Amino acid sequence: MTDLNKTEQPDTLIEFPCDFELKAMGKHCDEFIDLVFSITQKHVPDVSREAIRLNASKGSRFVSVKIKFYATHIQQIHGIYGELNEHPDVLMTL
Repeated sequence: MTDLNKTEQPDTLIEFPCDFELKAMGKHCDEFIDLVFSITQKHVPDVSREAIRLNASKGSRFVSVKIKFYATHIQQIHGIYGELNEHPDVLMTL
């Protein structure tokens, strides 16, 4: 016997919908911050720039960009991380 919920949603420990915060690291510049925001906004159109938090490295050469948003399904998160991880300016995602 198959569980219908399992066929509808991929295996995940995250319960949707939920608040979710992603983190991406790269060189500290406005273009990188805009890149992370624009990729996130493609998958979560109502995300706000006010949801961004920045944390510069000790020498301010790198920055971590955190964006909190309301996620409705796992495909949103996979889409965002997939695009971020493919971009050459993104050094790491969490």
